[in-house]
Amino acid sequence: MMGAGKGLWYFGVPMLRSPIYILRIVCFASACFSLGSSAVAYERGMTMVTPAAQWREGLPSGNGEVGALVYGSIAKERILFNHNKLWYGGKTADIPDMSEELAVVRRYMLEGDYLKANSHYRETLREKGFEARNAVYHPAFDLLLSMDSERMFADYERRLDFETGEVAVVWRDGDTRYLRRLFVSAADDVAVYSIAADRSGAVSGEIALDIHDLEDAILQNGESFDPGFRFKTAAEGSFLEFRATGSDGGEFGGVARVLVRGGEVKAENRPLRGAELSYANLEKQGGRIRFEDADSVLVVLGFFANEDAEGAIPRLKRSLLEKGESYERLLSAHVRIHREKFNSVRVDLNRSGKMDTPNEYLLLDAYRGEASAELMQKLFDYGRYLLVSSSRDGGNPANLQGIWNGDYRPPWSSLYGINENLQMSYWQALPGDLKDSMMAFFDFFDAHLDEFRYNARQLYGCDGIYIPPFMSPDSGIMRHTAPHVIYWTDAAGWLASFYYDYYLFTGDEAFLRDRAVPFMKEVAAFYEDFIVKDERGVNLFFPSQSPENQPADKVLRDPRTGRETKIKVQINSTIAVAISKEVLGNLIAACQHLGIEEQAVPRWKTLLASMPAYDVNEDGALKEWLHPDFKDNYEHRHQSHIYPLFPGQELSREATPELYEASKVAIEKRLRIGLKSQTGWSLAHMANVYARLSDGEKAFEALDILARSCLGQNLFTYHNDWRDMGVTLPVTWGRTAPFQMDANFGIPAAILEMLCGGSAKMLRLLPALPEAWPEGEFRDVLTRAGIRTSARWDWERRSVEVRLVAERDSAFTLSFPAAVDELVSEASDRFEKSSYGEAYRELRMGKGEELSFKVILSR
Repeated sequence: MMGAGKGLWYFGVPMLRSPIYILRIVCFASACFSLGSSAVAYERGMTMVTPAAQWREGLPSGNGEVGALVYGSIAKERILFNHNKLWYGGKTADIPDMSEELAVVRRYMLEGDYLKANSHYRETLREKGFEARNAVYHPAFDLLLSMDSERMFADYERRLDFETGEVAVVWRDGDTRYLRRLFVSAADDVAVYSIAADRSGAVSGEIALDIHDLEDAILQNGESFDPGFRFKTAAEGSFLEFRATGSDGGEFGGVARVLVRGGEVKAENRPLRGAELSYANLEKQGGRIRFEDADSVLVVLGFFANEDAEGAIPRLKRSLLEKGESYERLLSAHVRIHREKFNSVRVDLNRSGKMDTPNEYLLLDAYRGEASAELMQKLFDYGRYLLVSSSRDGGNPANLQGIWNGDYRPPWSSLYGINENLQMSYWQALPGDLKDSMMAFFDFFDAHLDEFRYNARQLYGCDGIYIPPFMSPDSGIMRHTAPHVIYWTDAAGWLASFYYDYYLFTGDEAFLRDRAVPFMKEVAAFYEDFIVKDERGVNLFFPSQSPENQPADKVLRDPRTGRETKIKVQINSTIAVAISKEVLGNLIAACQHLGIEEQAVPRWKTLLASMPAYDVNEDGALKEWLHPDFKDNYEHRHQSHIYPLFPGQELSREATPELYEASKVAIEKRLRIGLKSQTGWSLAHMANVYARLSDGEKAFEALDILARSCLGQNLFTYHNDWRDMGVTLPVTWGRTAPFQMDANFGIPAAILEMLCGGSAKMLRLLPALPEAWPEGEFRDVLTRAGIRTSARWDWERRSVEVRLVAERDSAFTLSFPAAVDELVSEASDRFEKSSYGEAYRELRMGKGEELSFKVILSR
């Protein structure tokens, strides 16, 4: 029975300190070989019964800066390491003054010559000699382990514990049980790797550091290429060294300290021959450490990026000596940090209690039928785990592959895609109370403000900021000139919503004053200069872009080339109107709350009052462009025109019922007519939209399609159906469908939206609960109403137990999924009737106040 105190929650903090849970942790740390494969027990995690065939199937660990992928092979193990500051091939250039070209493009558009307008900026920049490119995210290096074996292996498993970030590989060789474990420490900024057996003297093998799969580097068209990396390896005493050149920032590499208990150990530097020899190895030799008949091996690795190796390697050796020789001590320091972040919010959808079904079986069951509650639970937890592990305060934001990449030409260069992908990656962060990860996002964009101002001046002659929709972390200057990029002027406005949301979710007024308002002012300054008026005095956005989509009637033949051209330059895209309204509305609300900017607020209000109205097309769908020259195109993966409903909060069934229904028609057209144009991430987006529409079955269907078509064996998400079974967009990158992590991040966002969502003035409890989740609970979800919310539901009994804690003073409407038959609380007089009906109550709470209650809902 749940009461007001947190200790009454069976998955609350006190339970994590119970004797049973501590026993499981100790068991994990000390191997507990007598338990066999169940020794690597977890409450939240995943199990696999096959090793990785390639890096995309590895099990990930990370600390927000360094990532590792463990393949899990027995005899020839490989662990890929990444560092999120390693990028190569980038080129920046001064942007020519293009401000006078804006009038030219607008003239073409008003004359109806969209073909000329589409290409004008790109061609003019090319004529002026502009040439630039974004950098490419590349691997760091691999740890290679060769181990001797006597018999055919048995009882093989590899596991990942989401609560600790520890990857384990377990198997049996005859009567001997082996256990390997790895984690990347958030406390010590090292990777720690342990190899042990339950019999003394049973561990023999060889460890080396090497460049990652350089011989296998290929382009999308299958042609081999040399990315330009050169490296050296060396072994000395207990240390292995790896250093390389070719990254944009300078040298990179790492040092491993190898500690062998028992047996014999030997460091050697020997010439490489045959398949071992890489053209990129400058000294044609490899350093390695060989161990024979050891009891156990501990490897501690340090990393450096964009630093002179002559200074970095001695520094790392000194640091590794200070780390000590205890795996358990290093793990404990890491787990204290990682677990606090991961467990800040908890969701339980899988009431069966079974959490260790191997991924291979879960995916086969989903492929043949419907994604199970256990699989959905893992996907929620995994998405949280991946964001914690790839994004932290003081580092870069998670990129398109999070932090894990084994390609030298990864899909879309692993860039920050700021017309959808990066935003989706962080939708879960605020409701999921991952504020530390969110700081990497804010710090990154604040650090590049001067470059964003430069973009706005040079491209459009405007004050404020222009943020390019595709970026690598080395520069904020625009480098990509395609029409769908250069005419997308609303990236900064979309990002601004996260700044204001941070205040709504957390109540942090210092952040609102010092960071959110200054950023929103920069965006508003751009709109004030960029927006013009039509003959009726209504705001006109042009050139405008609905991300990457083109109108159905605007595929035109270019007479110069004879080729068909998709027109990506438009007028009054719905998303442009929605984002600008959102930014101005939030900025006005923030300034009025803080009592600042008294002279500017009336000016912003005037601009806001002149916005064009949203419109509905002949099919009853919300229009994607608010201009008669552009016909809706349903067959596209982006759902940008739904922005006023999601991720914005402007539309709702209570305040705007007609546009709410038009949004429902619009998204249904994407799911039914445009299903073959969808992707893994677009299905995650769709699930979020259906959750906002309070349609739990459709939200679950979108997640189910995603799980059945776009998941890899390790539950990494893919851009499209890698089986090519006719679902989703048929895109391949080299030999495989593109792996990208935005859908991994978007799934937990959708599940949170299904369970607890809303706006600054409305908190929605269980707004989109599907039949597949008849029982469950969530704990400490943050909301825009400023209320930390926990609930347990039993839909058969129609009962919901709720605990609310105010992060700030808040007056809001509480929305239930059905009319309230009974409400039980010691403070029942606090719940006032609502004009919206019996499924709503009005509440007012002061900062720090806690309120618990139980409701029975009508059938």
